[in-house]
Amino acid sequence: MNKTLESSRKYNWVLWGIIAFLFFGNLINFSGKNIIGLSADLIMKDIGLNSNQWGVVGSAYYWLFPIAGIIGAAISDRFGTKKVLSVLILSWGIIQFGALAINGFSALIFYRVLLGIFQGPFGPVAMSHINKWFPAEKRGVASSLFTLGATAGGLVLAPVIIGLTTFGWKVAFAVFGGVSILWVLLFIFTTKESPSSTNTEQKAAAKNVVEKSLQKKSGKEVVKAIFSPTSIFTLFLAFSSFIFVVWTAIWMPNYLTKVIGMTANQMGVAVSIIGISSAAIIFLVSMISDKVLAKTQNWRFSRVFVTGTSAIIGSLMLVSVVFIQNPVWSVIAFGTAYGLTGANFAIGPQIMMKLVPERSGLMASILMSFQNVGGMIAPVATGFLIGLSKDNIIQGYNNSVLVVSGAILLCAILFLLFVNPDGKKTA
Repeated sequence: MNKTLESSRKYNWVLWGIIAFLFFGNLINFSGKNIIGLSADLIMKDIGLNSNQWGVVGSAYYWLFPIAGIIGAAISDRFGTKKVLSVLILSWGIIQFGALAINGFSALIFYRVLLGIFQGPFGPVAMSHINKWFPAEKRGVASSLFTLGATAGGLVLAPVIIGLTTFGWKVAFAVFGGVSILWVLLFIFTTKESPSSTNTEQKAAAKNVVEKSLQKKSGKEVVKAIFSPTSIFTLFLAFSSFIFVVWTAIWMPNYLTKVIGMTANQMGVAVSIIGISSAAIIFLVSMISDKVLAKTQNWRFSRVFVTGTSAIIGSLMLVSVVFIQNPVWSVIAFGTAYGLTGANFAIGPQIMMKLVPERSGLMASILMSFQNVGGMIAPVATGFLIGLSKDNIIQGYNNSVLVVSGAILLCAILFLLFVNPDGKKTA
């Protein structure tokens, strides 16, 4: 009995180690992405780019990102998630060192496309790794902790990134390249591929997960699930929410300095506060959703109502910055909006994977690849809107906020109306 308890505790420590690695992997991932937004003025002046060209730079990262995500997830099913995660992060670490050689617009575009190819599969492969290690009843919390790595890297570390850019924006990229390689070395030598490759207790846990899976569906049933209203409107809410994520990474730092009037240092602190507050809100909403699910066993109420309502409130908080252009309110509004809409990134994959539990990797990759299409559109569209404003740059930025908040509001309403993971017709 004591031996079993000791083994169980050891297994729990292994699980915490896995999620810690994935959290920091996501933190490194989004920190590298955030350098672009936080160094926007430096890079644009250094290379000589206008707002339209900067929009293309932001979009280029996502040109092959969605396709790479699906391909990477498929490869990980064959060769193993640990191996693929190691190759991905080692590759983007080397590529980030290559930023030192960027000397013009074309080189910057090539760098962004290449980085997008190797960072694209990280999300779905990491989710698949979580599914491999964690039993179903723990995956919601594990997924939310993984998601918080993106918030921490994308926003909380802003002051650190701004500090690095004082040595040059290329140096900042290279530093995170080195951190990525260090992550890979630790991950390779301290973790296993799957629970079945460690001990008997973990084999039993993995077996229980398999036994709880539903009977396999035919290919036709899988396609039907993918094109069901539940899947489609879950995808569109993720798509619209991710547009906001990309907007915050590429354009929000400039919005805070050019529209709200913050200094660079104030902006860095503001972005960090936005990140911390939004991370807390994402975790809180995810916990509420989990608790409601545990109490009611009703997916529509716990997952759909909680997430959809949060997204609607988040969209309204976002649009408020256009009408209340005050530095303190902007920080409050952006932090709340990011947290309430970002909760979808922890809950959305759970809805998709519930539709076809035995093809959870495929369903997660479809969601993440589809949402990342927003990354192609958002930077270019924002650059176009700012370009249209000509001398009235503030109006251009505000128009982009109105478009983003409107898209989230519409998709959240449709999500509430049509998504029903409990219904037979949607699964």
